[in-house]
Amino acid sequence: MSGRLWRNAVSIAGTAIALGVSGCTQSVDGHAAEPPNPRISFHPCDGFPEEAIVTARLNASPPDRMPERHNPQVYGCGYQSPDSYSGVVISAIAETFSSVESSDRFTVLSETTIGGRPALVADFRGGSACTVSVAIEPGILEFMIGYSELEDFTTVDAACDQATKVATTLAPYFPDHL
Repeated sequence: MSGRLWRNAVSIAGTAIALGVSGCTQSVDGHAAEPPNPRISFHPCDGFPEEAIVTARLNASPPDRMPERHNPQVYGCGYQSPDSYSGVVISAIAETFSSVESSDRFTVLSETTIGGRPALVADFRGGSACTVSVAIEPGILEFMIGYSELEDFTTVDAACDQATKVATTLAPYFPDHL
């Protein structure tokens, strides 16, 4: 292949790859396509200093690093309370704030601001956990605490109060970007 043909082939392949990676605004059937999920790099097991974890009344020993999930991308981390058998799962999730608001997985109980950022306090599907979802581009930082008559927190209100306290205590350490 001559040099000129090679440059043209490389140019066409590069353009095709760029179009494929950047995505389209329409799917093949003519309907609007879903935008690609954003990528995140913040991991809550690594993102908070030990003194912040202790101040939030969580055990500073190595947390439970949960397997990374995809679609959407999720980095999760479980911290135990040194005072009880309860704990909190903190997750960085590549999901938009509005998708949490409109999801049938949650019953939004209130909207608030934590660390100057919008936050949703919600009951997770089926009444098993409270989630506090804080908007941090390009996704959310979620604080989840379970509740049941067998746990330290027996009501959604008690679990949500504690999840909000943990999120508020850690707010000065929130990243600028997930």
